Amino acid sequence: MSHRRDLAEARLGELLAAWRREIDEVPVPSLVDPVRAVDVVIEAKKAKDGGRVHPPPDGARTRPPGCA
Repeated sequence: MSHRRDLAEARLGELLAAWRREIDEVPVPSLVDPVRAVDVVIEAKKAKDGGRVHPPPDGARTRPPGCA
């Protein structure tokens, strides 16, 4: 039984290696322009450090008044 298991594991290893090679051969398009990504991160950092959060227009709150 051990011999059959070893053969199955070896075959599975071969199949996974072949699958990995096929995946590595497929070109992956760039989903985000690196320059634009840096700009987005800088803008987010500025907003976090110095931006104001405005209350919603309908006056909704996440906590009741006075419960800070």
